[in-house]
Amino acid sequence: MAQIYDYIENHENVSTLELTAAFQVSEMTIRRDLAALEKQGKISRFHGGASVRQSEKSEAAFELRIGVNYECKAAIGRHGVEYLQTHICSNHPNSIFLGSGSTIYCMAKQMSPGLSVPIITDNLYISTILAASDKNTVIMVGGQLILPSLNATGYIAEKMISDFTIDCAFISSSALDENGNLYAYNLLEAGVFSTVISSSKHVVVLADHTKLGKKNLVHVSALNQHFTLITDSHTPEEYLSYYRNLGTEVIVVSNPETM
Repeated sequence: MAQIYDYIENHENVSTLELTAAFQVSEMTIRRDLAALEKQGKISRFHGGASVRQSEKSEAAFELRIGVNYECKAAIGRHGVEYLQTHICSNHPNSIFLGSGSTIYCMAKQMSPGLSVPIITDNLYISTILAASDKNTVIMVGGQLILPSLNATGYIAEKMISDFTIDCAFISSSALDENGNLYAYNLLEAGVFSTVISSSKHVVVLADHTKLGKKNLVHVSALNQHFTLITDSHTPEEYLSYYRNLGTEVIVVSNPETM
């Protein structure tokens, strides 16, 4: 049955006849296995075939993203928590915002429950972590969810975010070039990304060295004195110097192997 699931995952949509031929078994056997996989929530059946559930593919893709350079992301996330506690919470903020991304996810996993400030997020994974404790006040932004990140996007999300008073936003970026320009993966996410930045008094960007010195599809903003960047020690020094010259506070985290 595991082999059948792997086959469906690799081909996305398959017919019962195709599976019968691929595995040299009867249609009855294939139907029985498909019924079992559907019961497990791994696939969706349609007349004459089956496909992998989108939620299953989304979770797998997100887990894969988290696993890339995990130790470094976890270290940056830990410093994000320290920055929040030391520099933000001590000033009694009205609210903070946690965006999407695997590094922000690592930060959320390390946050202590019972933060004395409402936490706003546009990401379903982040809200699930934070809402696990009834001591946290979590506000989930509405909008169109996109895969695999499960971010809320679109007009509703942007309007909701713009109505909040956000003292500090913690965000990641798909790319940050050598000139300090921040980028989003796509147009759907760019609108929310831009609204968060414009609605926040201060923005903390959590990004490991693999995201720096690169560009992506949509330019959203640029580093300035209203930003803090938390990155790791593998980032080229010339980038860090340029970012500091823009007025941005730069915090460099030692990579796990050098700690």
